[in-house]
Amino acid sequence: MWKNELNKTSASISNELPPAYSLHQHACLTLNRTDRLRLIRFPTTINSVVRHAILSSWHRGLQNEKEYAGAYEFKLNGNPWLGQGSEAVESRVMMISVLSALHHHGWYLLMSTDVSKKQQDKDLLIFQLGVPPQSTSFFAVSFNEWDKLRLIGAPHDLIRAVPQTIGTNVIQREEWVYSQTAYQFKLRGYPWTADGDEAVTSRIKLLALLDCFTSFGWELHASIDMSIGQEGHDTDTWFFRRSN
Repeated sequence: MWKNELNKTSASISNELPPAYSLHQHACLTLNRTDRLRLIRFPTTINSVVRHAILSSWHRGLQNEKEYAGAYEFKLNGNPWLGQGSEAVESRVMMISVLSALHHHGWYLLMSTDVSKKQQDKDLLIFQLGVPPQSTSFFAVSFNEWDKLRLIGAPHDLIRAVPQTIGTNVIQREEWVYSQTAYQFKLRGYPWTADGDEAVTSRIKLLALLDCFTSFGWELHASIDMSIGQEGHDTDTWFFRRSN
């Protein structure tokens, strides 16, 4: 279930950088198979930070963790990167928690990038070390099936602004799903598989949403391919942040 505390961080986080690391140091996070998360070139202190972020947001917990070829690997219970059913939402809640934890410890996400030619691959997330920022909130937007838009961990005022932004006429139904973890808009037509005029229209609506979120002080933090998707069909998830 979604908990507001995932958007908050303790004010006790130290601004001191790890002694073996300097500003501009780079590290990366990879999503592997259907259930693994690996940290590469992060200081060992970040292992416990990410462990806590996972355990506080992924109720299935961890199956194992270990050193792996110079990386540190967490093996999660369940299959968060399959992106099906309730795990599709819960895995994004977990990613919000991980991104937030890293951000508040001074690890700034530079990019999410695809550097693999494997089928059903997922993005690589590259971070750069900097000075830890002030407290920041996060939420996510996912594009599901052919016609569903989900806001995960978003504030209520932003949820209320969506119909006004994209037009109530394009919304067939809206509701909380998965124990009020995400707010879902079922749209008319098939915007995520659209061709022709509908493809253009759906992108105009997405640009309007970006305008709306920006007007509320939110900025795009990352666009991440984090799931295999059904039959290999998947879309990125958008993550937004705003200083508190």
